[in-house]
Amino acid sequence: MRVPDPDPIIEGILALWSSEAAALPSEPRLAEMLGASRNSVREALVRLEERGYVHRTQGARTTPNRRLAGVGRRIDQQFDHSLSIRSAGYEPSLELVSSDRLELTPGSHRFDDLPDGTSVLRTVKMWRADGAPYALAEDLVPLQRDATLDAHRPVFDLAEAANGVRVAWETVWMEAIGLDAERSRLLSSSPGTPVIEMTYCGYGADDAIGYWSREVQLPAPEGLRNALIRRVRS
Repeated sequence: MRVPDPDPIIEGILALWSSEAAALPSEPRLAEMLGASRNSVREALVRLEERGYVHRTQGARTTPNRRLAGVGRRIDQQFDHSLSIRSAGYEPSLELVSSDRLELTPGSHRFDDLPDGTSVLRTVKMWRADGAPYALAEDLVPLQRDATLDAHRPVFDLAEAANGVRVAWETVWMEAIGLDAERSRLLSSSPGTPVIEMTYCGYGADDAIGYWSREVQLPAPEGLRNALIRRVRS
């Protein structure tokens, strides 16, 4: 499963990566095939190597990482659930379960490190794949601007509108848990169902926090399993 890349050079290379060739063409040949400069092709290959799509060796061929063809959703990259679900061959739907503005109070329910009393937009959203519940997310977006917010928008967009933070990084924590009563009800599942809970903190280049989020997913249908790709040796 792969969401199309907005960069036409990267997308063109990935189209070749998806073929059965044992190696990609040389940089000069790629530049000729794609109608791009060698510098643009080289930069695209560097970015693709950072993402785990190819392995480059100086003076040797560029080889594709063919195992990525069977990988589901990559949690090491920014993603949108609806796009991921559609790319895996399912029909996505998004339900805004709740949306409210509140001030944070102390308690064991907290999963963030925002100061007590912080005004936030709290949203709860659920995604379905072919009508079946798939993922449930609770987002906390600090409110620092008097802006009209569409709670249906992705949390990245809400953060930029609500507090001016253009999120550059996410830190993600993962933990195996049993579903609590409220989330199991929303997901039409049984309390205690084992799931992976992922807690995200999105922040800008200056470390300003754009949002906190926590998400649980039911066992993923084929093509939507979470995967992490990391480079071990250059």
